Parts: sequence; structure tokens; C-alpha cells
Amino acid sequence: MTFSVFPKFLATFTLLGYLTACGGGGGATANTQTPAPPTPLSVAQALFAEKALSASGQLACASCHTDDNAHGDATGTTLPIGGVNMGQQGFRSSPSLLYLASNTAFRFVNGLPFGGFTWDGRANSRAEQAAGPLLDSTEMANADVAAVARKVRGLTYFNDFVSQFNVPAAATDQQIFEKLKTALQTYQELDTDYLLFNSKFDREADGTYTFTPSERSGRDLFNNPDKGNCASCHTSRNGPNGERPVFTNFSYAALGLPRNMQIQKNAADATFFDKGLCGPKRTDLSTRTELCGQFKVPTLRNIELTSPYFHNASIFNLTQAVSFYATRDIDPRLWYPSVNDKFNDLPLAERGNVIRTAPFGQQPGDRPVLSAQDVDDLVSFLKTLTDDRTAPQGSPTVVAR
Repeated sequence: MTFSVFPKFLATFTLLGYLTACGGGGGATANTQTPAPPTPLSVAQALFAEKALSASGQLACASCHTDDNAHGDATGTTLPIGGVNMGQQGFRSSPSLLYLASNTAFRFVNGLPFGGFTWDGRANSRAEQAAGPLLDSTEMANADVAAVARKVRGLTYFNDFVSQFNVPAAATDQQIFEKLKTALQTYQELDTDYLLFNSKFDREADGTYTFTPSERSGRDLFNNPDKGNCASCHTSRNGPNGERPVFTNFSYAALGLPRNMQIQKNAADATFFDKGLCGPKRTDLSTRTELCGQFKVPTLRNIELTSPYFHNASIFNLTQAVSFYATRDIDPRLWYPSVNDKFNDLPLAERGNVIRTAPFGQQPGDRPVLSAQDVDDLVSFLKTLTDDRTAPQGSPTVVAR
């Protein structure tokens, strides 16, 4: 796995620390210059990149949430690998961590699930979300909170952590663990990469970029409820005060994705199913069978960078992902072992939960709602949602023309 956030941290630390002029007539050299003092962001960023926090010593938060891939899985990764000996495969892809600032704790609204963090919303904050991988046996694989705290105390910059996050003197293991969660949340709140708002889409809204014909067509298809109908879940309109959309309403949907046989648990056990809201990772909704198969609707910002797609990493490029919406029901043989085995990543009894609204809901052989050209145009539009990491952060609200 790539590990790209630490070089970014190191470059920032070096720039701030070693370009600080010492001044005076004392003949100071580069070797006597004092590094810049720690900040909450610099310490939190180091913790996000810290492999020593894992049982293997080889896995950090940044290993599965890389800078170059919109804080999703590293390029070339089908599913994340972790565990004590780095030999345990997870069964869910690592979603992008970007554009989650407006997300809320998990809740039901008029009986429908919204919010929460992770694919099944079981964490109610970024801090809670950060705790999960630290103790997950297939990820950073620490045995318990005490094991994590012991690793934190052993860091060379532990005193900086103490000072920047107000760790109590003689802090307990649990207190250190809670402060670590706070720090990992703080990194995501303070790093401007998490809310860049400077994509072509944003610049078009501000009047500084003009969509190509294909991008414009894709935008119209995206918003058309009788065509792509994408905006019904991936909100694309500005907020009431000009807030830019983050391209999700943080709802949940059962898409009926094809079973990914590259997932070891799927290949080893035909009775194993990842059913999202009703388990197996989430346990409090296990009896709500009407929710089985539902996973959180992700942001589409930077979707170009986050393949493979969907919670089970079953589709490997963006054109295929859009084509799935266009052809799932009219040509199921493209996606499933047989026409009679549609939605084969769910038990038979729960396949009725799968969404059938447009562009889904047709019968095999029907004329597609989305043509091949429509798919290409939608992909063109989706690529306008990619941030420019070489440019300054944009305004979170649309710039008045």
C-alpha cells in the first residue's frame, strides 16, 4: 500500500522548521536552527500517518486513506489488507474521507436512515470512525485500548501530543485513546484538502470555467429524474446560503451489486453476506431485515480517483460503474452469473430490498434509459468533480458573479 500523507507532513515540518531564520550576530548555522513548534494539525497529521500505531507496525490510517486517491484506497488496491501479520483481507473498500464535514450522527428521518460514518453508519463522528480500524482484527489489529495507549506513549513526539491535545498528567489508557481519537478527527477538520471546493464543477459555478458539451450533457443527465436520477441521492444543488453541494445526502441504498469473489470471505463461505446496515459489522439493526443490503451513499466528489467502486470493490473503473446503473436490469447477464441469480450478494429473502427507481426498474431487453453516449457524458461530468490539489482551497460557498 502507498503511504503518501507522511511525506506531505515531513515536507511541511521541514519547510516550517528549517526555513525559519535565526537572525542575530551569533553565526547560527542550519544545524542550530530550531524546528517550528508543534501545532494541533502537525501532530494530528503525524498520528494519521503513524504506522507504529498498528500491531504489525506496517499500517497507518494513511495507508488505506491516501492523499493521492482522495483519502481512499491506494492505487492498485482491490481490498485493504491488514491484521497482526498483514495477512488479513477486509471485505469492504476504504471510502474517501473527504467532504464529510456536514455529515451528522446516524438517525432515522421519517423511517429512513441517514448520516453516520463508515459504510454502515455505525460511528457517529469522525472520532468514533477513527477508533474502529485501531482495534479491528483485519486492520490495525490492536488487541485492546491498552495496546494502543502503550504505542502512543512510545512515540518520539508523545510530549507534543500531550501538549497539543491537553492529555492529563498520568493519563489512563482510556484517556489517551480518547485523545488520540480527537486528534485523528482534528486532522480531518483542519487539513484544507478535506474541503478544497476548487474542481471544474466549482469553477463553472463561479463563472471561471465553461463545461464542454459532453460535461454539460452529463450534468443534465445527472440531474434529470427520468434519466440518470443521480441527484436524488447525490445532491447537486447549492444550499440555501450558496453552500456548495458535496454530492451526497448521506442516505442509504441497496444497489444489488454483483458478488465480488475476490473477497476471501465470499470465496470461502457461500453463506456469508455483507448486509450493511443489518450486519455483520453493525449489530444494533440486525433484526431490521428491511434494511439489509443498504450502504451509505458516498460523496461523488473526486470519484475519478477512488476506484475500485462501491462498498465491495466489485467494479473497477468509472465507466463500468455508471454502466451498471444503465444496464443492471435490462442486461443482468453483464453483472450476475445468470438472469435468475440477480442481486447475488444478498440472501434470496432480502433481494426485494434492492432499489428499483430510475434508471433502474426496467425489464431485460427494454430500451435503456441511458445510452452508451449518455454513460460517456455522465463520466465526463463526474470527472469535473475532481479537486485540484495544486491550487488554493476554494470558498465553501458559490462566489457571486
